[in-house]
Amino acid sequence: MQILIAVALFAIVSSDPYHEFSKNSNGIAEYKWVETTPCQTGHYDTGYAIAPFGTVVLKQVNEDGTVSQPVCHD
Repeated sequence: MQILIAVALFAIVSSDPYHEFSKNSNGIAEYKWVETTPCQTGHYDTGYAIAPFGTVVLKQVNEDGTVSQPVCHD
């Protein structure tokens, strides 16, 4: 079971969406729960979204400590 978890984490961290998120990240490793929002993976005015199942439920905290709403909105 531990090997399966390790392989899954490696697959996520080595994926293209994760690398794109890392390039667009503000470097703050703090996230907040947000209202489930229909969304596609990609860059938006409110930041870069990783939405593997078509929704976003976690949002990275902004540099000033706020959370931009709505998520996935241009």
